[in-house]
Amino acid sequence: MIDEMIGAINDAAPAVYAIQDYWGFEGWFALKRRLSEGDGPRLEKTVFPGIELRLAAPIQGRLNAHVLFSDEIPDQHLRDFLSALKLEITGQPLSPHALIAYARAANADKLKTHSFEKAEVMADAETALRAGCIIAELNVDSYKAAVRAVPDGMALGFMPFETNDGLASVKHQEHYAYAIGLFDNSPIFETRKEGLWNAFVGRRCSENDSFFDAFQESIGGVPRLPVSGSDAHQFRGIAGDNNARGYGDFPSQRITWIKADPTWRGLQQAIKEPLKRCHIGLTPPKLQRISANKTFYIDSVSLSKVDGSSLAETWFDGCAIPFNADLVAIIGNKGSGKSALADVLALVGNSQEHAHFSFLKADRFRGKAGEPARQFHGRLDWLAGEPSLANLAANPAADRVELVRYVPQGRFEALCNEHVTGKSENFERELRSVIFSHIPAEDRLGALDFDQLIEAQESTLRARLDEARKNLVTLNRLIAGTEDQLHPSIRKNIEEQIHLKSVQLAELELTKPSELAAPAETLTPEQETAAAALSEISAAIAQLADEEKGIGESLTRLSAQRKAVRDVIERFALIREQITSAGAEIAGQLELLGLQLPDILTFEIKEEKVREVDSEAERNIAALAARNEAIKKERADYSGRIEQATEALNGPQRLYQDHLNAMKAWQSSVGEIQGAADVPDSKLGLETRLSQLDKLPGLLEERRAQRNELAAQIFHVLTLQRDQRSKLFEPLQKVISENSLIRDEYRLQFRSHLAAYHDLVSEKLFSLVKQSIGELRGEDDSRAAIKVRVEAHDLDSGVGALALSNDLHKLLHDAARQRAPDQADLNGLMRKDRTPTEVYDFIYGFEYLEPKYTLLFQDTPIEQLSPGQRGALLLIFYLLVDKKRNPIILDQPEENLDNETIVSLLVPVLNAAKENRQIIMVTHNPNLAVVCDAEQIIFAEFDRKALCNITYLAGSIENPALNQAVVNVLEGTKPAFDNRGNKYL
Repeated sequence: MIDEMIGAINDAAPAVYAIQDYWGFEGWFALKRRLSEGDGPRLEKTVFPGIELRLAAPIQGRLNAHVLFSDEIPDQHLRDFLSALKLEITGQPLSPHALIAYARAANADKLKTHSFEKAEVMADAETALRAGCIIAELNVDSYKAAVRAVPDGMALGFMPFETNDGLASVKHQEHYAYAIGLFDNSPIFETRKEGLWNAFVGRRCSENDSFFDAFQESIGGVPRLPVSGSDAHQFRGIAGDNNARGYGDFPSQRITWIKADPTWRGLQQAIKEPLKRCHIGLTPPKLQRISANKTFYIDSVSLSKVDGSSLAETWFDGCAIPFNADLVAIIGNKGSGKSALADVLALVGNSQEHAHFSFLKADRFRGKAGEPARQFHGRLDWLAGEPSLANLAANPAADRVELVRYVPQGRFEALCNEHVTGKSENFERELRSVIFSHIPAEDRLGALDFDQLIEAQESTLRARLDEARKNLVTLNRLIAGTEDQLHPSIRKNIEEQIHLKSVQLAELELTKPSELAAPAETLTPEQETAAAALSEISAAIAQLADEEKGIGESLTRLSAQRKAVRDVIERFALIREQITSAGAEIAGQLELLGLQLPDILTFEIKEEKVREVDSEAERNIAALAARNEAIKKERADYSGRIEQATEALNGPQRLYQDHLNAMKAWQSSVGEIQGAADVPDSKLGLETRLSQLDKLPGLLEERRAQRNELAAQIFHVLTLQRDQRSKLFEPLQKVISENSLIRDEYRLQFRSHLAAYHDLVSEKLFSLVKQSIGELRGEDDSRAAIKVRVEAHDLDSGVGALALSNDLHKLLHDAARQRAPDQADLNGLMRKDRTPTEVYDFIYGFEYLEPKYTLLFQDTPIEQLSPGQRGALLLIFYLLVDKKRNPIILDQPEENLDNETIVSLLVPVLNAAKENRQIIMVTHNPNLAVVCDAEQIIFAEFDRKALCNITYLAGSIENPALNQAVVNVLEGTKPAFDNRGNKYL
């Protein structure tokens, strides 16, 4: 029979069993005897001795109680335990004799209730013993005392709760002391209800929400280990028959899972933290995840020398370490090989973080020519899939798929600092990747990553942004040109020219021909004819001059028309190109809608109308040019006729005619200098230009105001980009809101905002302007001036962004004034081949502003957190938000954090994260390895004297050797730990 029992135990699924005999340990003793016999079968599972008892209780029915014992307990301790139990009525120690006496002392009605006749009980000792076993009850105080009296913690009280004959039958309020006494004495309770077993471990859920607080008060806030036993009454069950359960059969599939070594120490460890270590049900969620994602879990790592290696030192050779699928803590003294193992796992797992390796680097294990790392290769075996292999001297190629995520301490600091300063977008890319992973497939617009999605989503906004910035470039050219015209040298030059024209006119005034009266003598008929001819010729020449002036004005107007025609046609061509380009960009969307561009857009330019105007202007120009040539011929003809007519006059008349010609020549000279408003080099033209300069400051202000309006339009488009990107992380924010730990404790939020990094602003700006005067003197002072201005404004608002642009402009303007106080432009500050227009395009086009993603931790942006807090925030991000399932390897995540923060922040994060992925962590902190209840401890040791031998001991925290290592390494030995504990009040 015992052999049959051993065979059933070995064949069944459970790893640990308890033999629960009534009132004694006969079954356990029989098992031990058989196992000690040479021909006995081998027991492959763990079996604990146990006992089932019945307690006197203030209830109508029965109250059962169980006790579990260590499988290493001496037999005498079990006998002593039985002797310590007292029967309730008789007060006798528990024994077969006492049970017989108990039955014979019972009245007939009591015996008859249990199908016994008083006479038979009195006459037959065996019948009396059976009756005593059924009706006897123990004194509850003796039960509790007997459990406590078992030495070395080798006994554990175990009470049924709502199952048959359980403690739930006792009315707690009426019999408070009785119930609480058994609660305090029982670290293990049997229960099968979802709400109850969760309440025992301290987990609130919908099934226990109504009674959770009261229940916790009744158990004193101390979690208990809930179990659901098979209650098998035969070795092998009958399939489908719940009443014929055998070993490994559980009622209603309420299977007990305990995460611990299958040892007495393992059970004791589970009792300490049942929330993390037990589950009742078909399969624990973590095991379901592992089963469905085996390729994401490391099963083991092995290291060995390459074939033919002549290296004498041992190092890793022969190391083979199995890995738990939950939380693995790698511990060891300084220089023992902890980070070496983390680097190896990262390397063989194709991590691209090799720049942050602390052991596999040139000045350590990868010395000259990569030695001695070149002598070793590593292998990762996964729960499923092909193994990963790598030589320890060779980094994985950049195109290899990362099978693990490695987050060494240097990675934390670099990623955070680069994000805060804007030197790198690595963290931004991490955020984008996680955000994209949470976006539903139907909302991804066919994109394969975040950048493709942004490309598809923001194409229209980018087109609007490009167009607005083009308009800004045009306006900035006008502003820069206006500032150039306000240069003092230009006004001074015009004023000097006007003065020169005035001097020239004064000089001409001195040369004005003297007045000469017309001759008074009577003219001969021939002279009268000549004089009349001269008068007609003079009038005709004056008319020709007027006509010539009109032709000049017409030619100017017609040339302007032809220039306008060319401009209009060029703009039409640009419009055509833009429409063609836009059509190509939206072709995919139109195809999705079942439409083509002509279905929704009709575009026509009647260019012939413009060309008709151009042709007419061309004809008129030709005609006017021909007329100009004719006028020249007519003037030449008139000149010959003047000479002929003048010859016919007498001396006084010729003299008077010369006077008239001289006066006309003088008037022409005066008119040429005096000029007109539209003649640029004339006195009137220069005065008009001077008048225009007087209006330029007002015009400049108008154009700057227009620029502010255009900058506001550009900013508005940027806010639309920001808001669209904010919508992208709504699915992720929803996930966060559903996680109470992230939502309530850490208040982790994603934020899309418009950001500018002062270093990037400085870098671009100082590539355009010199750093040689005022606040812009020298590298440090110049960058400080930019930094204080960037940080002084809220760049997520239009008012703040425009204020920064104007502030930067004023900074540059003031620096330029120090160089040249009377100048309005920035030319004096510009570097070679750079123009003020480029500066204006940069600061008013908001080229330095871009929608960025960042994280807020407890309502504080990452930029304002301490280095330690930033690292903690990244851990929260990687562990709780990132949807990737591959193992994550952490190297000293506690760096820069105080112990209080570690316990309040990192411990809950790691406990939550290990439910979803494998975590391997190098740590020096007991709060992470012990308080997190790491499922596996790997203890690293390095023996330099023994040929540089590195060894790793792996196992659970309850493993005696590893438990001792944890105490020595992380706590500084047990005496040191106790010393600290004794000093705390």
